[in-house]
Formats: sequence, C-alpha cells, structure tokens
Amino acid sequence: MSVFLGSSSQYSHATIDPEKIKLADIQFQATAHTFNKLLRRCESKCLVHEYGEGELTKGESECIDRCVAKYVKANMVVGQHFQNQRLDPFTNMPEYKKIQSILKN
Repeated sequence: MSVFLGSSSQYSHATIDPEKIKLADIQFQATAHTFNKLLRRCESKCLVHEYGEGELTKGESECIDRCVAKYVKANMVVGQHFQNQRLDPFTNMPEYKKIQSILKN
C-alpha cells in the first residue's frame, strides 16, 4: 500500500491504451526537443563562454528571461495558428515526423 496512492487494488481494473501511450510519448519527445532547442539558443545568445564564476550576471539573467519569454510566446503563436487552421502537426512539422518514425521502429 502506498501512502500517496492508496491501495494498489484500485488500479487492478485499469486498462492501458497503447495509442494514448504513443501519443503521450510523442508529446514528451516534442516537448523535450523544444526545451533543448530553447536551452541551446538562449545559452548561445546570452551567456559569455568564459566562465569566471558560477553565478549568472544580472545582464545574463535578464537576457535569458527575455529569450525564454520570446521563445515561449512564439511557440504559443505557432500552436494557435495550427489550431485556428486545423492543421495536423504530424503532417506539417518535421519534428513530429521524426518522432513518429522513431516510435514505429
């Protein structure tokens, strides 16, 4: 018995939908890809690659904040565009195609 989840018998009748697992995996892979791309771009734009100290300077910190905010806003605008146009990201975005091909193998 788990303190947080209660008795395991409550999950004995749960079913697992493989299609939902695949879709969740695709979403996770897409989110991880987006995060890693964001990390690389903001790091290259904002951080001086001469590490003299472990802490970020105020300028670096503000640059990263602005960079992340712009990236997230742009991502939301693109997502909204797909929703408004009722476009399927699986057929229109190369990242999703790549993830789909990985999952099929």
